Amino acid sequence: MLKRDDYLQIIEEVRNIEKVSLDEYINKVLMPLKNENEFFIEILYKDINYILADLGKEGDNDLMIENGDFVIEDDDLKLTGYQTRLHDISIWLHMEIVEKATKDLEYPNQFIERMEEFEEKYFKRKTYTPEYKFKLEKIRHSLKKERRQNTNEKTSWFKKIIDTDNLELKPNIAGVGLNINEIINKFKK
Repeated sequence: MLKRDDYLQIIEEVRNIEKVSLDEYINKVLMPLKNENEFFIEILYKDINYILADLGKEGDNDLMIENGDFVIEDDDLKLTGYQTRLHDISIWLHMEIVEKATKDLEYPNQFIERMEEFEEKYFKRKTYTPEYKFKLEKIRHSLKKERRQNTNEKTSWFKKIIDTDNLELKPNIAGVGLNINEIINKFKK
């Protein structure tokens, strides 16, 4: 049985593997975990979607369609905007959830009921502890930073000054100080 921090480790592994080895990672790591843990796919899907929520701009990470057909790039469906490996793995996770929902259907309308049940059980429930939520937010923050750097988005000077990366622990009364070098490095970019 996996612990919650094991899911964070899996998310970090997915972020750091090469895109071409994603299928291999799924077959060697995720499929055995799926077989051993009943709700592995659902929990991982929820965590990744929490991280990816509000990561891009409106319309980013939708399926790219040209001339009425899905666009395929590197043997994967291409998405609009900036994608990470977490976006790619979330497509696979979603397909696994749909496959699980379509298993043993007597009537086609049961699929809708099962997907609504899945949404109620996993997406609408607030099951994160503050510590775990903080860890997910930390990953989200680093993804936003990665996205800004890779898409060359400009940030305002005010956001550069207010960024929490500028703070550091100091041996003074308050215990917090400004990291002037970090501020200077941000304005050099």
